Formats: sequence, structure tokens, C-alpha cells
Amino acid sequence: MENSQFTVEINPLNGGLASLVLKNDADRMNWIEGLETWGTPVGMEFLGMGQMEGKNVSHYRRDVLQLSVERSMEENCLRERFIFRNTAGYDLYFQRGQLGIFTTFNDNYTDAETCEKKRCHAHIWCGGENSNVHALKMAPFPTEIALILTRGSLDSYSVRRIAQQQSNDRGDFILHPDPAHFLPGETKVLEWELAAFPAETFKAELLKRPTSVYISFEQETIFPGEHFSITAEMPAAPEKVSVLCNGSPVPFRTENRRIFVDCKPVGNGEQKFEFSVNGHQCRANGFVSEDLDTVIDRRIRFIIRNQQMTDPRSPLYGAFLIYDTEEKSQFFDYAVPDHNACRERFSMGLLIARRLRRKHDAEMEKSLKLFEEFLLREVFDSETGEVCNNIGKNAKFKRLYNAPWLITFWLEMYHLYKEDRYLVWIERSMRDYYSKGGTKFYPNGSIFSDAVKAIRDAGKTETARELAGLVRTHVENIRANGILYPPHEVRFEQTIVTPALSILSAYYNLIERDPALLEEAKKHAAILKRFNGDQPDHKWNSLPIRHWDGYWFGKRALYGDTLHYWSCLSAYASLLHAQGTGDNALRMQAKKTLRNLLCLFFPDGTASCAYLHPYSVTMLNPDGSEIAPARRGEFFDPWANDQDFALYYILRAEDETDLSLKGN
Repeated sequence: MENSQFTVEINPLNGGLASLVLKNDADRMNWIEGLETWGTPVGMEFLGMGQMEGKNVSHYRRDVLQLSVERSMEENCLRERFIFRNTAGYDLYFQRGQLGIFTTFNDNYTDAETCEKKRCHAHIWCGGENSNVHALKMAPFPTEIALILTRGSLDSYSVRRIAQQQSNDRGDFILHPDPAHFLPGETKVLEWELAAFPAETFKAELLKRPTSVYISFEQETIFPGEHFSITAEMPAAPEKVSVLCNGSPVPFRTENRRIFVDCKPVGNGEQKFEFSVNGHQCRANGFVSEDLDTVIDRRIRFIIRNQQMTDPRSPLYGAFLIYDTEEKSQFFDYAVPDHNACRERFSMGLLIARRLRRKHDAEMEKSLKLFEEFLLREVFDSETGEVCNNIGKNAKFKRLYNAPWLITFWLEMYHLYKEDRYLVWIERSMRDYYSKGGTKFYPNGSIFSDAVKAIRDAGKTETARELAGLVRTHVENIRANGILYPPHEVRFEQTIVTPALSILSAYYNLIERDPALLEEAKKHAAILKRFNGDQPDHKWNSLPIRHWDGYWFGKRALYGDTLHYWSCLSAYASLLHAQGTGDNALRMQAKKTLRNLLCLFFPDGTASCAYLHPYSVTMLNPDGSEIAPARRGEFFDPWANDQDFALYYILRAEDETDLSLKGN
């Protein structure tokens, strides 16, 4: 089957789609490659396929439920219609997640070159009757693809992924229709179109369908006293409209093809908007955060009083630890590095130090000094600059991510106390880091040039010159690699791209205004923005795809798409880049990103390391057999672990880039 845009192949063994290839793609990427087959139903028996009135039709059955899948190729799209029929003489009920269709967008990580040419980011929005999936290659490409729902309603999605691939396989997606009640003999239809269209015209493509609505927020997350400003656009002027927020009507106005909502919500927390446009139901979700200073100060008080080890008999004395919000207790595991007192847990000390730079607080300062004592006793070798991976100055496992975090921490301490020893430790750590191959590594913890500037401003001219030379070598390695990023703990992902953008941009901003660096940085900015979601939801919009952190850092140890605090690195890198380019749109995107992370922080001062998006996640063997039954998602993980980097980078963004998170 083919049209002017793409060619599709049918799998005769199960009646699904084996491939979809764009005709303008020299690399012949299959957009729908997966372990399962696109368009096949979950848990139904394949009965056969044939042709009917120019359509390809596949038939399936599960007990008394029948399904016929009709496919027809239109001029610019492929239409897939799923016709479910209850053949019994009694009612059938299906709960959430019990019906599902495989939609195997080719979204997984191999090497950078393969990802950029033959893989896509799939931005999934199960928004009821207004659902879609926006798919785009992982590097700039002239064509994008979208699945656009035209009939029926999608409730949620699930994921089935290969355990052996660990963090690199996002998995096969299953789109779940709404819970359903079938009367005897009743038929229900789900229909969507797969369309190819020019890059960056997703909204225009969406609005070619008569019932589609494109919803956008000025800010998905707002603060007390602010209003939600929401625009809903449609192909034609609506005749009948209603808008609810958490079940209550809110004011709106219509103007031609647009609905404008400007409302002040009642209370804090998630705000669920429901649009009814000519009887067509659409969803959008916003969030009202408490005042930023309140969120930060209350979180810090909780850390100090609940997450710092205060027993002097323990080697952990002074450390900041994971907090289990279910057990209401601290947690530490020496054997599991992502659960120890080092590494990403440094975020809590960074947050307190940056907060103290704004305003003195005796309780915070006492806690910070105790943390510094812990670092010097258990983690940091002040003579060599080495940053160890575990307490007891255990340096057996070498992890290049660690030193940059402490370089940044000592820089915060220097700006706070102006003591020369911190600059000495920074110098030693930078030399140690680069002596161990740091020039070829893409770390998240430091942009380095700010440390060089502090050393230079302190009058240590020769030291600053030598360190700037090390950073320049790092910069040149990034330039030499271009967008062919080396694999790190994950083969290809957002936080391999962010260091490339931030290190280049910071060097340009603070050390050497080389125009070539600015041009090089633009390539990385273009790659980075493609990770970001565009859904009308505070847990998705302007937040990059990440799908492994819940396993490594969460109590539930569950893979799957997350709302994750490391989105803050995309925002910070973008802000550094915008300082050089003057790109205000990039600044506003970063502001959205940072605001939308605030739902990770709760009114009692606790927090969550991640929100798990999928309805369920099933882990598989390479042959597709299940390792264990599906596990439920859609929750905030109970551990407060490493998410405080989000608040740290919010403060840092405001202090260093003249961005105010509040206001427009």
C-alpha cells in the first residue's frame, strides 16, 4: 500500500503493519518497527485477512468479542478503523487497560547516528476524543508523522519493553480505548489517521480534521494570584462550547476558530480542564503551585529535619539521604550506588548552598556545614581532588559524573563564604577529572567555565589560564564529535545532548566569544528540543522524554516514561544558549520546563523523584515472553531521592540568566 507520502507493508502472519517508510527518506527508516506488530490488538486471536471495497481488512477474536481492522490508503494519510463487536447475547464490560492496540513507533536508543537517522521521538497524548501521537526523527528532518484520532476516545497507554536493553528500549506502545460497555450485538469504532507532513506544521496538520482541537497553555503551571490562559483552536468556528475545570464551569470567550480561557483556579494542585466543542470532548491539565519561595524553603526545612543523618556514631553523619514517604523514614543502601549517600544526592547540598546565597538562615547554614564535614570525611579527597563513588572514600568504581557535581558544590561554597580553599579544591578536582578522560565525557554536573571565571576573578590568572585550556580541549572534542554523541550510561538521550549545549554556550559566554562556538551550539539546541513534549499537560509539555529513571532511582524500580527532574538541564542549557543568541522563545520554553517540574514537590515538604506516565509496564525477554505480569504506572514514586536538582537549577536560572520564574 502506498500514497504520495509513504509506503506501508502488511504482515500476513498477523494482519498488522510491518513497515511504514517515507518516500523522501534516503535512510529508509521504518517508523513502526517493534517487537510486536503495529495495529494488532492485545490478547486477540488473528483469524485472517482479505480485501473489501478497496480496503485491507484483518479479523480477530477474543471469546465473544470480534474485531475487524479496516485499512485504506488516502492521498496524504493511512486510515485505520478498528470495529469492535459484541457477538454475545449479554453485556460486555471492559475496564481501563483491558483493550489495547499496539502502536509500535520506532523509539529506542542505539548509537547516535542510527538514532538520528532511523529512530523517532513519539510524543503521546491520550486526551480522550482529542488524542494524538506526534512523531519526529531524533535529528532535524523535513517530514514528521502523526497519529490523529478521528473517532472514539483514548484513555491511556501502556508499554512492553525488553528488560535486557535496560535504559535503551522505550518499548512497544499500547493505546488503550476508554473503558467500554457493549450491549448485546453492539458495535463500537475507534479510528485514526497516520499522516506525514512538513516539519513544524503539526498544528496545521491536526486542524485539517473537522473534529480536532489544538489546545495550548501560556503556562501549564501557575502560581497563586496568576490566571490560566488557554487557547483552543479548531478548523471552524464552534457552535456549542463548554469548559470545566475540576468539574466546575469556567468563563471563556470565542473568537472565530478559537476559544480563549482566562480563569483563576480555586485551590492549588492539579487542575483538570474539560472542553466540549460541538459535542467533542477534549482534555488538558494544568497545575497550581504554591509560591516558589514557599516550595523551596519548606522543601529545605524537610531535608534538614528528615533527610540528614544526625547520629554522630554513623559514617553517614551529615549526609543527605533518600526519604521514603510511605515508611516516613530515611533509606540508604551501600551496595546500590543510586541509593547511596553520594552521587545524585549531592543535589540537596547544592540547593541549600544556593538558597543561602540569597538569604542567611542559621538552621540551613548549620546543616550545610555538617554536610561539608561529611564530604571531606567520607567522599572527597582534598589533596588530589578525587570524588569517590561511595562513603569510606571508596573509589573502586570510577564514575566521571561525580566530580563535576562537587566542582559545582565547591563553587557555590566559594561564592557563599569567599574562602580560597574552595578554589583550590575546584582546581584539583578539575585536573583530576580531566586526567581521567573527562575531555571525552559529557557530564551534567558542571559547565566548568564558571569555575574558571571565579578562579580568574580571584586573581589566580595562571591557574585560570591552564584550566581554561583544559576546558577548551573539552570544547574542541565536543565540536569534533558534532551531533554524533558518544554513548554514556544510556546510549543516546537528552542528558548527553545538554552537556554539549551547556559547555559550549558557557565557554562562549564566559571565556571566549568565538562565533564558531555559537554556531556549533545551535546544532545541539536543534537536537535537544526534539525530546520535548508538546501535549497540553503540565506533566508532559516542554519536558523531554526519559524512560529509565524510575527504575534506577525510585522505590518501585519501574521502567517507563517519566516526568523527571533532569528536564531542568534542558532548561538551563537552553538559557545559556539564549544568552548568546538572544532567542527569547527559547527562554520562554525553558521557563515552562522549570515551572512544570514543581508538581514533584508536595505541600508537606516531601517530594518524588519521578512520575511514571504509562498505565502499565510489562518487562519482556528478547523473544517477547513476559518476565512478570504488567505493573501499574500513573503514580509519583514514593522516594524523595535526587529531584532537588530541579529547585537548584530554578534558583540558578533566576540568578544567572535574568529569568524570573514568576510573571510573564
